[in-house]
Amino acid sequence: MTGHALARGGAALALAGAAVLGPLAAKGADPRVAPVGGLTALPPPEPPGPNVLANPGFETADGEIIAGWGRTVGGPWSLAGGGRAGRALRLSGADAQSRIASVEQAVTLEPGLYTVEAWMRTEALGANTPRSGARVCLDARPRFNWWHCTPVVRGTTDWAPRRQSGIVVHERGSYRVTVGAYGAPDGAAWFDDVSLTEARTPPLQVFLLAPNFRGMLFDDRSQTVRVALTAAPGSRVRLRLVEEDGGATVRERQVSVAGASTTAEIDAAGLHGGPWRLRAELLDAGGAPTYRFPDHRIVPVPARVRDELPVWYDERNVTHLGGKPRFVLGLYTTSGYSTSRATYARGHNGWGIARMAEAPINMLINYHLGRAPIPALTAYMDELHDRGIHYLQTVNFYHRDDPQYARIDYPAARDGEAALNRWVARTLAAHPGLAGFYTADEPAADIVPKAFAQHRVLAAAAPGTVTYAVLGNGLERQAPLWRDAVDVLGLDPYPIVKPRGQNDLAMVGEWTRIGQEAVKRSRPLWMVIQYFPLTAAGGWPSAGELKAMSWMAIIEGARGLLYWSYGDKGLAWVKDPAQREERWAELVRLTRELRALEPVLLAPDADVARASSPAVRALGKRMPDGARYLFAYNTGAAPARVTWTLAAPATGIIDLDAKAPAPGVGRQGFETTFGPYEVKRYLIR
Repeated sequence: MTGHALARGGAALALAGAAVLGPLAAKGADPRVAPVGGLTALPPPEPPGPNVLANPGFETADGEIIAGWGRTVGGPWSLAGGGRAGRALRLSGADAQSRIASVEQAVTLEPGLYTVEAWMRTEALGANTPRSGARVCLDARPRFNWWHCTPVVRGTTDWAPRRQSGIVVHERGSYRVTVGAYGAPDGAAWFDDVSLTEARTPPLQVFLLAPNFRGMLFDDRSQTVRVALTAAPGSRVRLRLVEEDGGATVRERQVSVAGASTTAEIDAAGLHGGPWRLRAELLDAGGAPTYRFPDHRIVPVPARVRDELPVWYDERNVTHLGGKPRFVLGLYTTSGYSTSRATYARGHNGWGIARMAEAPINMLINYHLGRAPIPALTAYMDELHDRGIHYLQTVNFYHRDDPQYARIDYPAARDGEAALNRWVARTLAAHPGLAGFYTADEPAADIVPKAFAQHRVLAAAAPGTVTYAVLGNGLERQAPLWRDAVDVLGLDPYPIVKPRGQNDLAMVGEWTRIGQEAVKRSRPLWMVIQYFPLTAAGGWPSAGELKAMSWMAIIEGARGLLYWSYGDKGLAWVKDPAQREERWAELVRLTRELRALEPVLLAPDADVARASSPAVRALGKRMPDGARYLFAYNTGAAPARVTWTLAAPATGIIDLDAKAPAPGVGRQGFETTFGPYEVKRYLIR
């Protein structure tokens, strides 16, 4: 489990002040200033594919060998009666084994999304130790270092299905389904009807590329509605813009899907009225519809409305905060609550907001304040906003089935989660310092339907905000499943787990690409950077590692970076005062350096130079005065010698890290050597 998954959502003990509810002072614009659009519903799930496992109910045996599972009956394993419909596989005495007791079946899988499931019954299982039980897993080792398992079952339970869904297989090859013990439990467990099935996708999938902010079609921007269509190659798709009131078709076209995915456009220029529904239908050979994807709502909006949106993002995925384009720099933190701004500014032992603001951040998540009293949140946002920091309220537990929901004191919670989310959104959005809502923290894709419903409620109640979710903890490849459930996606690769020099820092770049591919580069991506010791062996990231990870994410297209964490598990837990000051000074220096380059980071990408080595990845920027910037990093653990070919001649090249002219420069290019995972940055004139 990663660091920031360890504490979620609930308010900490109060620093000071009254724990009373009250209205938020109306300091901002009307949060309902603009209608919102976007996807109106998730497509209904398709029936799963067939079970790919042989002998899933353990009914067949060849003598003492369990057919398909390559295991001899004996030791902790037996074939017993009392299964759901016949025999079951029984595990007992696992605590007496020298190795973890398991049986397995090898399977060859195609890329796709899979669910592993088994019916299980247990009897006094794991009474000997709390870290034990039984589970079923899909295991990619040794080819890849991942495995995904059903929740561990322990104690005494009746027959029930246990499943893990949303397992992404991204390469064809051999995998293993394992059935057995977690740890070394005493007691007994029975397994029956084990299955591994592939989730089937709808025959047509549609993702709205433009307009990319909540379906708002601003009248001073392109009036082209653009979508990504995924269907069988050669499929015919009819796209229509349909009046929301009345259902009349105002624009229509048909497109053919080339390959697995096609980008299609429909022109809304010159249309009057609206909103419209963008309707996509799969057609048969005779032109009759055979499948209809849920509609997208397209809302024509005057450009002036943007002035009333505290937060939005443009067609280049640049976030606008308070009317200004910004590269998002943020922190996660934790604290108690108060109604005193001075208390927040000072913080515990002087490490409050005033100290935090030494770094030029503009975004903050405090995941201990998710159910704090409204007056306390008002004071908190007042102090943040006066320092140029916007706030994301943690709402990832605003679901009735979450254990923390019952502890929420807001009266709206009694009326259900939709009422709660709507009330919180409308109440907090009256403050100009609210950026939006943190809706999911390293979740499994099972909760996408809940997150999507929550997103729609929050967006309708507070149009000038964003919802933000972060994926990780082995579930990063589920990112495509989340792209319609939030406005802004993040991933949290934490590569530093081993002693220095042994970590794959390029994991940050790889995960950023996973996120970019998931949203098809049509939504902002705010990556979370490791700023804490995940393991004792890895320790804290060095200043160099912190810089490398940050720039790898930027080079791969991140439009924001948040650092986990200023609070618990991170900086707040550094006991030595000198070390704490040193760690903080490193992040302050880095964020100030990034802020100084903000105009460059927000500039359009440009073809500046091409590297001779595929191991080096690069990002180019071109400024209005003709200056060009080249940012690049080595993806490998070995040095890389690179020849750069410039897209246009140069009169001079400055190495921004060495603060000196780059060596070996000609008008058409130059050469350089990268160390392992090294980042280099150049200014080209």
